[in-house]
Amino acid sequence: MSEQLPPPQPNGEHGVNTYGTDDPEKQAEIEAARTAAAEERRTNREKLERYVSYGLNEEDAAGLIEHEEMLAARREALAASNPEEGEADKRARPRIYVRSLVDHAEGHDIGDWIDAGQDLEDIQRDVHSILSRSLHAHWTGEPADEWAIHDQEGFGHIELSEHEPLEVVCAIGKGIHEHGLAFAAWAEIHNQLNGGIDIHTLARFSDAYLGDFENAEAYAEHIVEEMNGDAALAELPDWLREIVRLDYQRMVEQLNTAPDVHIVDHDRGVWVFDCRV
Repeated sequence: MSEQLPPPQPNGEHGVNTYGTDDPEKQAEIEAARTAAAEERRTNREKLERYVSYGLNEEDAAGLIEHEEMLAARREALAASNPEEGEADKRARPRIYVRSLVDHAEGHDIGDWIDAGQDLEDIQRDVHSILSRSLHAHWTGEPADEWAIHDQEGFGHIELSEHEPLEVVCAIGKGIHEHGLAFAAWAEIHNQLNGGIDIHTLARFSDAYLGDFENAEAYAEHIVEEMNGDAALAELPDWLREIVRLDYQRMVEQLNTAPDVHIVDHDRGVWVFDCRV
């Protein structure tokens, strides 16, 4: 009688599938990695074909793709390193990430971070430097003159538009450098009120800024102190002083509804602004 061979096992020996594991979660991770790798290969093939169509040979085109991947990996590594130190740096140094639009549309990341706290001429110079590195301009001879802000750091809650005027970026950046994120809060107040940021309004920060307080009630107490309220209470007759109390909570409620006073929360307290200036 001939020896009976065992029936073939699906996807490999002893029932183990091509994932090398029977764990559904690990299989899903492996499948996601395979899909991502396939998508990366497809994207790189398209880039390679496009670069070759621009006149590069395949070896140079492949080298350029490898260089772009190296730069992207380095940016990710820098962003991931020392996160606490990085957050402090972002608060102290507002910056924008500017890209060449024509290169971005063609799949190239021609861009860089720019310090928003430097002089306007220096910001403009840095933008020009980015555009001067345009691959599209190098290969086609056509100028790259369009750019956009695609990321930002250190601006608090302000959301800059892609085409925010550099004059506004500079004014906010220098203000944050000098005054901290309270300046960003002042800019955001007027962004919400007026649907945009005006550099002349930003210049009135010093007149409008009333201070940094532990909370809104602490600001109410500050108002009373500035008005010598405690001294006025001390002059009341003893019997009346026993029943008269300052209602700071009521003061806070009135301040929160006052159109000319803006109280902005932050992680350590509140900033207060007088918007009448």
